[in-house]
Amino acid sequence: MLLVFLAGCAHTGADRMSLHQAELRLDLAERYLIEDEPRPALEQLQQVKEASPDNPRLYFNMGLAHTSMEDWDRAARDFEKALELKPDYGEAWNNLGQVRKAQGRTQEARQAYEAALEIEEYMTPEFAYYNLASLFQEEGDLERALEYAVNSVEKNRRFVPGYDLAGSLYQELDLYDEALRIFERGAQAMPGNARLSLAYAEELVRAGRDSEAITWFEHVIEQNDDSQEAQMARDYLEALR
Repeated sequence: MLLVFLAGCAHTGADRMSLHQAELRLDLAERYLIEDEPRPALEQLQQVKEASPDNPRLYFNMGLAHTSMEDWDRAARDFEKALELKPDYGEAWNNLGQVRKAQGRTQEARQAYEAALEIEEYMTPEFAYYNLASLFQEEGDLERALEYAVNSVEKNRRFVPGYDLAGSLYQELDLYDEALRIFERGAQAMPGNARLSLAYAEELVRAGRDSEAITWFEHVIEQNDDSQEAQMARDYLEALR
């Protein structure tokens, strides 16, 4: 019904598109983006652009669509336009950083992530912290990468990628007790996440705490018996018993 309604609106002309209709098209475009369908998303966004060319959300979503298509130059222009219209748009700064990183412009990427973190109203700073951590990891600065990875889970205790990265960095630095603790935090914060539960169980084995590890391997299997993590857990259990 929504599609029929929007199609009926299309021929009335951009100058007659109401604010409500523009918002509906933005919502629809975002749904397409979630489904990884950037081209139909852009079709909706282009119609919004004709009617409401000064909407920062419009350009942010265009940037996401062009990012999905790996059209980095257009994506950068879109995010920059969103920031021109709304300089405190934390999500746009973070995504501009992702585009600059993809372009190999790492210094500009870092500056964009840092700009996102300077915005008090930025609602998802864990992403910018995580992206900075990944950037420093690629540059070989593991200690600084670890600092930002830990910050990402401090900002959002349910941020699974942050636990994964922080744990792997502790391991790379041979800080296995700290790796155990961060994976324990993650597994307890997200008991339904098989990947974190498995990582915690593996660290328990490394620490020689086999009986506790067995409990967590069994927990992984209970979560999703058909998952790859469950198969790995069964293999560990066979080796332990």
